[in-house]
Amino acid sequence: MIVITGMRAEARIASAPGVSVFACGGNVDLSAPAIRHAVSTGAPAIISFGIAGGLLAHMRPGDWIVATGVCVAGGRRIEADEAWASRLAERLPDAAVGDIVSVPSPVRRTHQKRHLQAATGACGVDMESFQAAALARELGVPFAAVRVVADPLERELPPAVHSGLQPDGSVALAAVVDSLAREPGQVLSLARVALDAYVAFSALLKGREKLGPRFASLVCPTVVAGARSRKPERAPAGAAQPA
Repeated sequence: MIVITGMRAEARIASAPGVSVFACGGNVDLSAPAIRHAVSTGAPAIISFGIAGGLLAHMRPGDWIVATGVCVAGGRRIEADEAWASRLAERLPDAAVGDIVSVPSPVRRTHQKRHLQAATGACGVDMESFQAAALARELGVPFAAVRVVADPLERELPPAVHSGLQPDGSVALAAVVDSLAREPGQVLSLARVALDAYVAFSALLKGREKLGPRFASLVCPTVVAGARSRKPERAPAGAAQPA
């Protein structure tokens, strides 16, 4: 199984035996060749996992989202695997179930989040899920996405957030410090964001245990018709149920 995250911290939480994790720093295209190779050598599914921004007024840091589909603001949308999403929602019974919209850079302002929600109907926003879904569609494997809200609708993100992530998913500390030096007034706002992130990552860690080693997927998920002909193996009587 392939897990796509934005940050290395998310990747560490996602890691498990039989799981290949790619921390993409918001740009899945950089890892696309390696992901294609992993699928060609047997990885049977792709899931997007990590934190996101909340687009609904009631959402708070630590709330889970199970995607029914992912989209971009221009109107393109890709459905998540329905059966897989249902299993994820069963493992996370308090999660919001709805679309996730993906954007090329962090959405800093509340009015921008409201506009995104009105335009797409999504309940969460991230930077990786649509790219991950597009790869899954190209490669003919099932796709799912689960995310935890880090910044709620009303949270205004400071400028340092734009420079806080490197292409490999690690935190760009030097860039953050430079941003703070240029605009020291954002220190308090950045501290609030850090507290939200702490709550979100705590929820991500707890929820990861509920999802099981392979994120509630089938042992051998059915491949989307038209891409590859491999079928799931029939489990012997008495075998373990999906993880």
